[in-house]
Amino acid sequence: METIEFYQTFIIYINTKTMKPLKLIFGLGLLAMAVTAQADSKVTTVINGQTIAKDLTKLTFNDKMVTLTFSDNTSETAEMGLVAVTLDHSGESGIKEILADPKKQKGVYNLKGQYLGEKPDGLSQGIYIVNGQKVYVK
Repeated sequence: METIEFYQTFIIYINTKTMKPLKLIFGLGLLAMAVTAQADSKVTTVINGQTIAKDLTKLTFNDKMVTLTFSDNTSETAEMGLVAVTLDHSGESGIKEILADPKKQKGVYNLKGQYLGEKPDGLSQGIYIVNGQKVYVK
């Protein structure tokens, strides 16, 4: 038995080169389902040609049957071939830009990230990070 749960917040895998969501493939016995999920995705559920006007929260697969559980705690069981679940994310993502405030690390650190003090005075020969910059001490 395999179970997939749907939540308000989805995990998003992003191709860092194109910044587009990647498709996730779930291989479940006889069923292969491609899912692309975003937080603002619209989920449409169709059972035997009839669109269900409820929010889908969980899918449970058992042999050739699937049980669909909805947000109102009702459920329906049908043959997998009669069920279609579509995630539509044609709208824009809610993320417009990422703002970061880079903070410089003050002090002296070794390459393992261990804090060694405020100044590089008295350090043995080697490479250190001093106030966020790599420094070679002779």
